[in-house]
Amino acid sequence: MKTLLFCTSYIRDADAWQTRYQRWLDFYCNGPIHADKTLMIDDGSPYLPPAEIIPTVPASRDIREHDHAVGIVRFEQNLGRQSMTRYPGWWRSFLHAHTIAAAMGADKIVHIESDAYLLSQALVDFVNETHTGWHVMWAQRYELPETAVQIICRDQFDALEAFKNAHPDLNFTDIAERLLPFTSVNRHFKGDRYSEFKRRRGIFRSRKFDFIPIFQHDFFWEPIPPDADFATQVVKRQKLAVRHSGATSR
Repeated sequence: MKTLLFCTSYIRDADAWQTRYQRWLDFYCNGPIHADKTLMIDDGSPYLPPAEIIPTVPASRDIREHDHAVGIVRFEQNLGRQSMTRYPGWWRSFLHAHTIAAAMGADKIVHIESDAYLLSQALVDFVNETHTGWHVMWAQRYELPETAVQIICRDQFDALEAFKNAHPDLNFTDIAERLLPFTSVNRHFKGDRYSEFKRRRGIFRSRKFDFIPIFQHDFFWEPIPPDADFATQVVKRQKLAVRHSGATSR
């Protein structure tokens, strides 16, 4: 089964590359997803890493012209994000995965955002062994589908293409979690946006106190649980206790 693994990207500078995107690349290029191509689909980033680390190709080029197993597919113009519900840069990158998958003859698209990590062998096996359907996870805190981890199989490519063709202007009225036509929301696997969970804050729970150095201490943040199957919106300070074979804690 030929698989495309991708994340969307916008790389502000060398530090963002190193702390977020290089971390993602190192994690997934060493396994655990069985992918024939691993790509970052980029929204006109102002910074690009050296070609010897990862090659960059224009999004306008046919992906079949490039035999790189790993790469950045870059749109020249940055579309960015204008509001909570309007983020055309992400939508363009996400939907372009269908074009790439069709060109390379993929049977499955695995979308894992650049701050999302699979942490259990059970979830890794689910992603690798799923052959039908369009699957997302579940964000427990917000009680919403978690679209930072998606498995889109060939039987759903037509649905993805139809959704893409229905929105040529990338003008969406709501967030992706409420719009995408996925077929399954998997609540079996445990995971969430743990970096957002502050604890023991009392009267200091407001974000206006975030600039105070003491509140950067791990004591004030909910850790990633040791039995989590995945974590999303992972930040630099968070350590990942990986529970699948062939990988180590990062």
